[in-house]
Amino acid sequence: MRNASRVSSRRNWNSKKARATATCVAIALTLLIPSLAPPLPASGAVAANGAPLSGTGSSFAAPAIETWVEHVTTTPYNLAIQYASTNSGTGRYEFTNQTTDWAVSDIGYVGNSDATPPSFPFNFIPVTAGGIAFMYNLPGLTKRLQLTSYTACALLTGGITNWDSSLLAADNPGVTLPNLVVQPVTESDSAGTNYVLEEWCIDEQPSLWASFVAAQEAQSGGPSDGVPLSATSPESNWPSPKGGLDTTSTTAVAGDVADNAGAIGPVQVQYAKDLGFNGTDPTKNVALVQNASGDYTGPTPVYDVSSALAYASQLPNGTHQLNFNGTGPNVYNPSTYSYLLTPTTGWPAAKGETLSQFVDYVLTLGQQLAPSFGYASLGLSLEQYGVNAVQKNVPGAVAPTAAEQQAYSCGDLTPEEVQAGQTTPTCGVVTSTAPPPSANGGTTKGTAVAPSSSGSTATSAPGSTATTAGKGSTTTAGKGVSTSSNSIAAALGSASSTGGAAGAGTTGGGTAGGSTAGGSTTGGSTAGGADPSVSLAATGAMPNTGGDPVPLTILGATLLLLGAFGRRRVLAMRRGAAK
Repeated sequence: MRNASRVSSRRNWNSKKARATATCVAIALTLLIPSLAPPLPASGAVAANGAPLSGTGSSFAAPAIETWVEHVTTTPYNLAIQYASTNSGTGRYEFTNQTTDWAVSDIGYVGNSDATPPSFPFNFIPVTAGGIAFMYNLPGLTKRLQLTSYTACALLTGGITNWDSSLLAADNPGVTLPNLVVQPVTESDSAGTNYVLEEWCIDEQPSLWASFVAAQEAQSGGPSDGVPLSATSPESNWPSPKGGLDTTSTTAVAGDVADNAGAIGPVQVQYAKDLGFNGTDPTKNVALVQNASGDYTGPTPVYDVSSALAYASQLPNGTHQLNFNGTGPNVYNPSTYSYLLTPTTGWPAAKGETLSQFVDYVLTLGQQLAPSFGYASLGLSLEQYGVNAVQKNVPGAVAPTAAEQQAYSCGDLTPEEVQAGQTTPTCGVVTSTAPPPSANGGTTKGTAVAPSSSGSTATSAPGSTATTAGKGSTTTAGKGVSTSSNSIAAALGSASSTGGAAGAGTTGGGTAGGSTAGGSTTGGSTAGGADPSVSLAATGAMPNTGGDPVPLTILGATLLLLGAFGRRRVLAMRRGAAK
């Protein structure tokens, strides 16, 4: 019996010892291997992985949005968020009708054919800046195609019908142009790029655009897609001219240009690049476009798009009024912005948590990646504007992580820097942005905030909006060369001349400021990026992006105390078993 009792006691002790050991090992693994433990939230932070979200909208912004969504649905973010590329009009319509959680649009709620703005509070958040590229397919061309605003608009409206036109020859001296029929490829759906292109053509070549509108209206039944056009105000639809190809997405425009010799169409530059149309081959490329200074430039995101958008002015609702007449050797037009539309007051906090984490990433670490897929970074002012708007107005918003705060751009590119040929911002110099929006800021009306004339040094802490004193106007040179307007007007049909440019409208245009890697510290933010999975010493806890060393040190000390306590218990149980 004694032996049986001793064996039973030994088994009980071994069982207790095993459980105690397993507990200590589990604690040790949890504390010493942070990747096996749930992240330690910062004070006031919401737990990771909020409610799932679905979004839709702009195909022009899709290469950026889809890449960012892919990044945040993996470690360390693990967000449940989706995006379907359609067009800006569809995005706004579905957002208004609440059939999607969020949307992306290249313009605001503008134009006669646009959807009704939402009845619920919402904000526009600038997220991308890109140039509208003119992708072309011209076999035999020996030099990259050059266009003025006049010839570009004429090609897309049927004003130039053959590639060996004398007008195009004037833009391309010494180049033999092929004897090919022009095939303009356009989108008839409600695309934000259509609105910006129409705005550009109206502003730069009003008589040419008016002739196109008159020719469309003269057709039996009006414009081919049944949507009214205006000679003086841009819309989101672009009827295909005679002999053109009609599509319903940016992807389709790029595909049709690639498949048809003599074709030309407007796309975001990444679509052209993906099909091999943005390299060294002059026969399959995107055109250089003459700017207000007389220079031919391409839609290079870091240099030319940023330079053009330095002249844009932010409107009180968060969108922008474009200025196509900015001078400087690197300016490329037409360039514009895209915006994320988010509900604010009354939205479930769990959804706001997911949306805010996405926006935090997009406007910091995501902006550093933007040039790799054809977009300019927004610059410090707009990055902070968007983050602050979400933090202020979206329920459940989570603050940017330490790594994200350190990934802000170091400043904004100013008009004066652009005129001097500078292509990256001076760290610490910022331009003007609209005041922080109200919860229903998407419907706010008012005067645009003009770009500052001299910029100012950013002194605000991360997360605050940088502003400047002093605003000023910029002097612009004349528009691109226009010749033989009568011949094109005759080709399009007679029309009464417009009384000048319609002026820049409310669009998705923007300010610039491509971020530079490893810039100097600005307002507590640095231009250089940081790996979101790496913990930064001497910082607060970083939800979703790694552990903070301070709490781990405290917990390590706790582990030692638990180990000492556990050892005493084991020794006590051993002595009891021996008795």
